[in-house]
Amino acid sequence: MTKLAALNGFHNHLEGKILHKSSLNNMEDLAVNGRTLAPLKRLLGNYILENSAVIFAAERGTGKTLLGLQACIAISSGWPKLWNEPIEYHGNTLFINCELSEDTISRRLARLFEAPPEQINFSTYQSYVYTTKKGLEEEAQAIIEMSRIHKPVLIVLDNFRVAFLNSDTNNGKEVAKAMHLILTLRDMLDTTIIITDHTRKHTKNLLTDSDLQSGSGVKSDLTDSDMFLRRSKQDIQYRILKRSKSRHCEETDGAKLIRLNPDSLWFEFVQDDIDEAQHIGVESMPVKEEQKDLARELRDQGKTIEQIAKILNRGKGTIHRWLNE
Repeated sequence: MTKLAALNGFHNHLEGKILHKSSLNNMEDLAVNGRTLAPLKRLLGNYILENSAVIFAAERGTGKTLLGLQACIAISSGWPKLWNEPIEYHGNTLFINCELSEDTISRRLARLFEAPPEQINFSTYQSYVYTTKKGLEEEAQAIIEMSRIHKPVLIVLDNFRVAFLNSDTNNGKEVAKAMHLILTLRDMLDTTIIITDHTRKHTKNLLTDSDLQSGSGVKSDLTDSDMFLRRSKQDIQYRILKRSKSRHCEETDGAKLIRLNPDSLWFEFVQDDIDEAQHIGVESMPVKEEQKDLARELRDQGKTIEQIAKILNRGKGTIHRWLNE
């Protein structure tokens, strides 16, 4: 049995037991129903909204796990805001740790609990960590059972590649199946799911765009929004947090500047609406060979010459020549 077939079989089994009901409605009835629906609550400003799926891509070593843990702590502790972003929806949270050992997570949490920006208070809600080395298709039923008991308003899956280790994350069809499983869990559990991921190689000098995420672009296509955590060239501790795509709120050109405190391991708010180009250093593009490698990778992901030229800020003729070398 192929990896894709195994995932298909599990997914069909899960779908047959609990999943979506198909429906046919006329547009007028749907519009009437839409007027009765409350606005989506914000778990972290417009970066994270309730009942959504969010791809969170970051450069290696920037602190994506720390950021996910801190979001869980703030939401479960009832904080009114984090990094100058309002939190309107509080509740239990679940961090699914597929990558680090339990001891490593414990050490990081010990540091975070020593000097938080606000009091950590789990008297009303709790924040849970589930550590596993199994894939999500194997752990889905356990996550369903945990979620039915604890009803988390946020689930952080850290990270996509390890959670689907037996799938080809460059294969659009396999990634679509993996994402469908995540969306199924989101809808069934009535929660928000953040999926951490990495950015592509040779993209550290490019402005933030959905195409910067690693592997197949199907991940971004099928999620409600994506956000990125990136390094700044101005300070070794600075990080840029930026949204790229969102189905539920307005787009934005600005980015948020936060700082990693090396003593507490907490990210601290610095400034909103910064000019990302001043921190990424787009004036210093990657060397040509690296750009050629990235152009070939983007082509293999199904991007057109026009799209690749726009991403790499090169002429279409140059891209065509690179791809035919």
